[in-house]
Amino acid sequence: MSNNQNIKNMKNEFQKNDGGRSIYHRCDRKMDSTGDCVVRAIAIALRMDYKHVKQSLFDLSMECGFMPNDEKCFEQFLNQHGWIKKSPMKNQNNRKFQLGMMPVSCDMIVHTTGHVVAVVDGVVHDTYDSREWCANSYYIKK
Repeated sequence: MSNNQNIKNMKNEFQKNDGGRSIYHRCDRKMDSTGDCVVRAIAIALRMDYKHVKQSLFDLSMECGFMPNDEKCFEQFLNQHGWIKKSPMKNQNNRKFQLGMMPVSCDMIVHTTGHVVAVVDGVVHDTYDSREWCANSYYIKK
């Protein structure tokens, strides 16, 4: 991927973004740890309605037998929408890139350890700043 001239480093910026969750869910407590990172990341990266993504993942989970936030389920959803999984990118020292330092050529959904986050136009979109997390794998549009 490093040979592609269109690749640029991430802007190393962060934008707080709940993917549209706040439109549908009003809650008195802080909702940053609700376990909906998969729904949020997909809604943001695919520019889809949060509630539609959530319902679609729940429907698919009933069909495939995995929880909606299980990679076996959400990967199937992403494949249906033309997204493919890529192995983690590594730097010159053969170490995985942190989110804020990944070379970027397109929008991505990045799977870190126990978390999924959207990267749009080189900016990390999440409910908290996860730029220091290392990318284990990522999804891009075919």
